[in-house]
Amino acid sequence: MNVKTPFFQPKLIKKDDMYGKEGYILNLIKPNVYQFYSLGAGCHVYLIIGDDLNVLIDTGIISKFDSFNYLLTTEIGLKIEDIDLVINTHEHFDHISSNAYFHCTIAAHRWAAVKIKNSDELITKGKKWGIDLTDLRVNIWLEDRNIIDLGNTFLKIVETPGHTSGCICLYEPYHNYLFSGDTLFRGATSNIYESGSLSEYIDSLQILNTLKIHSFYPSHGNPVLGEELVKEELENSIINAKMELEAFVNRIKSKPLKGARPPPSLYNREEEDL
Repeated sequence: MNVKTPFFQPKLIKKDDMYGKEGYILNLIKPNVYQFYSLGAGCHVYLIIGDDLNVLIDTGIISKFDSFNYLLTTEIGLKIEDIDLVINTHEHFDHISSNAYFHCTIAAHRWAAVKIKNSDELITKGKKWGIDLTDLRVNIWLEDRNIIDLGNTFLKIVETPGHTSGCICLYEPYHNYLFSGDTLFRGATSNIYESGSLSEYIDSLQILNTLKIHSFYPSHGNPVLGEELVKEELENSIINAKMELEAFVNRIKSKPLKGARPPPSLYNREEEDL
């Protein structure tokens, strides 16, 4: 039996000042599941209201916290203190910098946790964007196949290294939807950074391709709804990632050995788009 999602339109969108762009748009994507859709810089934030736990997936960029808090309190009717658990999908600044406002339990994959704990600027990239990420904590170090029971929703941790070594996706195994973080997008493959790996990324996509996924909700861009469309996105991402890896390896092989050292960031972008 299909449950019809009620129409939801927030009364007001709160704006922030970062780069002169807007904050979040609030969407109800499933009963008791909200998306704080980030306009401009920053990632989307997802809230699941459970019978036993209210869980936030990522906290977003710190400059948008006022926008998040406004929508949480005025549109949903919750306070920051009503969030029981924060799960970070990985360790980049645009996913973790608002952690500082939350006093609840914070969870992340163990490889993300060590970088958050040690303020590893090479990976988290906070200072590059003028954001201080020192003294952030992680209380729970997650592993592959951990299950988090919210009472009416289950979240299964799926290790998906690639974009960074600490990336995870969150899979609801009974309703077959996925919060894909920065691993799976609509119409694009993920960027690979210093602690990431294209080979691991390909393997992670292949693991996701074994799951029954009816829809996925990424941290950037739009969701993909429908099992066939999800399958198509996964297969295209695997093909594109393999092509990128092959092209990179061929570039390295074509150079003299003394000039074959890869750049610090695989794509050597002047401006990195997280």
